[in-house]
Amino acid sequence: MFRNKVIVREYERGLLYQNGRFAGLLPPGRYRYWRWQDRKVDLVDVREVSQTVEGQEILSADKIGVRVTLIAQFRVVDPVAARHQVGDYRSQLYQDLQLTLREAVTGRTLEDLLKERDALSTGLREDVAPRALAYGVELSRVGVKDMILPGTVRAVFLQEVEADLKGRASLAAARHEVAAARARANTAKLVQENPLLLRLQELETLAQLASKSGNVVVVPGLDGLFGRASGSGPTS
Repeated sequence: MFRNKVIVREYERGLLYQNGRFAGLLPPGRYRYWRWQDRKVDLVDVREVSQTVEGQEILSADKIGVRVTLIAQFRVVDPVAARHQVGDYRSQLYQDLQLTLREAVTGRTLEDLLKERDALSTGLREDVAPRALAYGVELSRVGVKDMILPGTVRAVFLQEVEADLKGRASLAAARHEVAAARARANTAKLVQENPLLLRLQELETLAQLASKSGNVVVVPGLDGLFGRASGSGPTS
């Protein structure tokens, strides 16, 4: 009745204050103290959490407005520093990421930003992590969640992609045409050098026709007809 009860859970740490002064760090467990004692316990969550840094329109080095949204994963590794070094460690981390992102975007062209998203994320974490650790926060990961471009810029990129796809399709079609022309030329050369190949092809065609139809009429070529006609007449 005259005691206050405090439970520090497994994923928390308790900062004990007595008469307004920090008295110690409490590990997980149950604690009781008399009400007349001027004691207060401040609980700090030490689990890893995610925080989204909403995008603000920033001008790149080539003066194009870009809106970049970040996602950061972090956890409190020093509860005392997290409470005593800054007023609100979450807000401080948010501001540090936002300012560092602004510096990174203004120092790169739009093309570099699109090509180096992974490098941008890595650079942001490397720049902010030491500062965050100073107020008790371990920054484990920073990633670019999305990058929004102006409508006119998106339209230009879509046109470039469409033109690139059309160019690849035309190149593939041209390669197929060249390959087919080479195949026809090689076939014509083989037939010219080996006339029997043409005769074999004719026989294969006749065999295929015979398998589909019972009656096949073979008509000789013009050379054969003229040859027979010239050979059947009287000789002088």
